[in-house]
Amino acid sequence: MIRQSQYFMFDNVKSIDYGVENVNTESGLVEESFLGSRSVNETYVKGRSEPYTEGVKRESKQFPLNFYVGENYDEKKIRAIKRWLDVDDYKPLAFSENLDIVYYAMPVDTSDLVHNAARHGYVRLTMKCNSPYAYSRNTSTHSFDISSGMKIIELHNKGDVAIYPTVEIFKIGDGDVKIENLSDYTEPFILSNLKDREVVEVNGVKEIIESSLYGNERYDDFNDNYIRLDYGKNRLKVTGKCKLRFTFRFKYR
Repeated sequence: MIRQSQYFMFDNVKSIDYGVENVNTESGLVEESFLGSRSVNETYVKGRSEPYTEGVKRESKQFPLNFYVGENYDEKKIRAIKRWLDVDDYKPLAFSENLDIVYYAMPVDTSDLVHNAARHGYVRLTMKCNSPYAYSRNTSTHSFDISSGMKIIELHNKGDVAIYPTVEIFKIGDGDVKIENLSDYTEPFILSNLKDREVVEVNGVKEIIESSLYGNERYDDFNDNYIRLDYGKNRLKVTGKCKLRFTFRFKYR
């Protein structure tokens, strides 16, 4: 996807706005990263040849980015490109082949301007991401009406790995809200002692809870089980009168 794209977007700016296009500098077949690097945490004990596996550590993605800077470039253009790319934090990076898949990246290591001394050339960068994954754009569901007090809803995780969505709850009447994922065996999400017309937002990634009535003081009423959506279809049983809306980003390997 990266190598076959004509242009890219970095920090919400298109490369073609700078006269910059993605370019392949290799002949023949093109190589692209397939799975991110990872290492296995293992422990060996005396008298046993097979190690005990204690999990996998996934490394952040890292890949080359080469782009053509156009013909007859000048110092002013090169300086503008440097200001655009020289960032101190991870910024969204997407490629024209599929702009809905986003990496969060920044240039690292040495960068080179390769040219023929006649103001024709390309820039060679290495981009490091903040995680082993690429992401979709933010997705928000419609509002689910659970005014009956119980309903089963379905959410589809179209990514490759489990995600933890943000859920916004508008409470109808005083009471509790319980959300059980019937598609896996995780413990249910329970938020207790909510008030009529209170709006609570629970961010499953950052593990932050905010209430329209009590600010961030709802942690004592939460059982610390954030909603998890596994790959594919997730059937959620919601108990408690409320309206719900979910926001999430799919994660891709």
